[in-house]
Amino acid sequence: MNEGDLQWLVGYQLAQASIVTIAAFDDVAGIPHGLRTVEYTLLALVHGNPGVSPAQLAKALGLSAPYITTGLDKLVRRGLIVREANENDRRGQHLRLTKAGEALAVDLTARLLDSERAAFKTLSAAEQMMLAELLHKLARSRHAPGRAPGAET
Repeated sequence: MNEGDLQWLVGYQLAQASIVTIAAFDDVAGIPHGLRTVEYTLLALVHGNPGVSPAQLAKALGLSAPYITTGLDKLVRRGLIVREANENDRRGQHLRLTKAGEALAVDLTARLLDSERAAFKTLSAAEQMMLAELLHKLARSRHAPGRAPGAET
């Protein structure tokens, strides 16, 4: 099918590529473990940042605190994350993984990396790394001072 100018729209191409990554996620984590992408993301971020607060997670992901809390509640109920009181601020919490959460985060991350590499086998290892770096750079630009979604540059 002729995509016309769609082939030059990065957003369109990202949406098309995400079909592959969403299927890979569902096969590895979504269906077998009943996790949504945001829940896996929370698990992975707490793994990499022990003691992080829910507010820090919300800010890092650009999501609302209530949305983050909903995801965390599910992970707490499943025994994957524990909330600990902040000694300096009784209203605050720190998050840590349980042993089960740690094991799941490590296992799923390794399996997701393998799954995505296989899904993107049409790209060389260097191209896959470059794609990941460029997407990371683009995603981080939303945190740049003075930048707002849709802002002109």
